[in-house]
Amino acid sequence: MRKMISTRFGAGAHVFEWVYARVAVVRPGKQRVQFSNSMSRLATAAILAVLTSGQLSAAPVQGEVIDFQLENGLVEQCVRIADFPGAHYTKHDRKQEKQYCALDFSQLALCPKLWSTSPGTILYDIDVDAYEGGYARFEHQQCAKGHHARDAARDKPATFKISVNGRDTSATYAPASWVYYHFSRYFHTNVHVPVAVYRSMDTAAHNARVTKPALEIIGDRHSLRMLGAGWRFLDAVETGSDTGAAAALTDEGRQVFGVLIDNKGDRYGPEFNGTRESGWGSGQNNDFQQTAPFLALRNDQPVAEAARTAIADARKNPRMAKALSADTPVGQVILWMQDVLEITLLDYILGQQDRIGNIDYNWRWYWVEDGKLESEPAHGKAVPGKLEAFMPVRLRQSAINDNDAGVRRGYADFAAKTHMLEGLRHYNAKLYHRLGRLAADLADKGPAWQWMTEAAGLSNREAETIAKRTADAFKLLQADCKSGVLKLDLVPALAMAPAAAVKAAKSLSCDISN
Repeated sequence: MRKMISTRFGAGAHVFEWVYARVAVVRPGKQRVQFSNSMSRLATAAILAVLTSGQLSAAPVQGEVIDFQLENGLVEQCVRIADFPGAHYTKHDRKQEKQYCALDFSQLALCPKLWSTSPGTILYDIDVDAYEGGYARFEHQQCAKGHHARDAARDKPATFKISVNGRDTSATYAPASWVYYHFSRYFHTNVHVPVAVYRSMDTAAHNARVTKPALEIIGDRHSLRMLGAGWRFLDAVETGSDTGAAAALTDEGRQVFGVLIDNKGDRYGPEFNGTRESGWGSGQNNDFQQTAPFLALRNDQPVAEAARTAIADARKNPRMAKALSADTPVGQVILWMQDVLEITLLDYILGQQDRIGNIDYNWRWYWVEDGKLESEPAHGKAVPGKLEAFMPVRLRQSAINDNDAGVRRGYADFAAKTHMLEGLRHYNAKLYHRLGRLAADLADKGPAWQWMTEAAGLSNREAETIAKRTADAFKLLQADCKSGVLKLDLVPALAMAPAAAVKAAKSLSCDISN
């Protein structure tokens, strides 16, 4: 028996899915469905998201839904968004998704983020006995200080960010974070992109516990005027005085929704973020293209020589010379070259407005095992005993944690605007071919297109924009590849053995095969 379910979701997405004969297996707070016939994971996940307690989900996304029943009758939801077709997810990704969707806001302290330019809600796991059993007491005593309260807590498991897009606010679009997460797993990036899940929260509760206290603490402090504007925007959304903010509301306005995410890493200086001496916007994006890895990508020499030359060329800028040591390992620059390719590609197709100055890093051990580049977190400078035989190298892995100024129409796509995909002389073959296959899928409105408009909750216009940028990106790179100026010769494993650069990846095809 088949039944048609049709509904409109909060962020303007539409779902029209055939539901087949099924057997529901219900567990407390979680809805699962077993299907008697064979269906793709994406189609299965589409059904999972609309079956909650026998009713349609209020979530604007599709995936595995975890419910949090409130005493006032509302049902907050966390959704582990369905997998992107062809993506690879690690055990850590799965574990992190589950941990996020186990977070119950009623069992956590919630503090407003009172630094930087965009609002956010910091979640803290606390010792309730130390605060006489009250999360409210922690929020009153610790959050009001206006800085991180993690030293007073047991853990900071995540940050909850809601879309904020007013005339005088910074740009924040929650769906961008989960789109970046899933796209990065499709492209198999070396760059760290944090796990992200959908979460909703009682609008009134968020306003009382987080938004109103944020406004009281900020007051009229001039130094926090953009952040204050963001919190005032959220207050207007949550109290109903801004009726045009559907991107932040769901469940007929009774809940706000956003993304659960956690950012880890230290901020790069000019050595990777660029000097930023030319100011915000196109200026600093052009400065980014004068970093060593970017200069190396535009150098015709073989990869290792290009990296070595680029270190010297980048250091001709006095500000860069202070940040980039003359003895920077060539292997680090080669790894950075791969990072730049991945970051610029994601930012180009997803329309990132605010990348420069927001790129972080984590130290990792890298080594080659059975011809494949392997890595693990580096805790200190001493090589772990189990890795000594592989002679690993301690290098910085780039991380793009702040991705929420992308995807939304109207944001400035600075990677495209400043021509970051043009004039390249080296590219990674696997990244190139995955891009080509994605461009073909989106042109045919295949599974990847369906994921964007269904599982990810994007509008058709947003999906169309991403599809066009993907096609444009591949067209640019393929033209340079076929002309012979772009070589598919960048292999991350070369960071371990730069001298082998000349032997890498010869005569790879510029054409895409399935």
